[in-house]
Amino acid sequence: MPRLQILRLPDGGGESPFVLVIDQAPLGGPLYRRFAQDIDLNDSIAARTGARAVLVFEDTIDILANGEVTR
Repeated sequence: MPRLQILRLPDGGGESPFVLVIDQAPLGGPLYRRFAQDIDLNDSIAARTGARAVLVFEDTIDILANGEVTR
């Protein structure tokens, strides 16, 4: 089952100081299809959630407390 994590970014004056990170999302699974629909409809999950970006990985990605990303 895919996991949702939040990667906090340095403030830097931007409106969206975080990135959504979704991992353990199999290629071709329902989450993959949902992102493909978003692209087709030009309706991004990032825009709806206020995130600066959304990153999706098949592998496990761990966000550590200091913001470091490990695989």
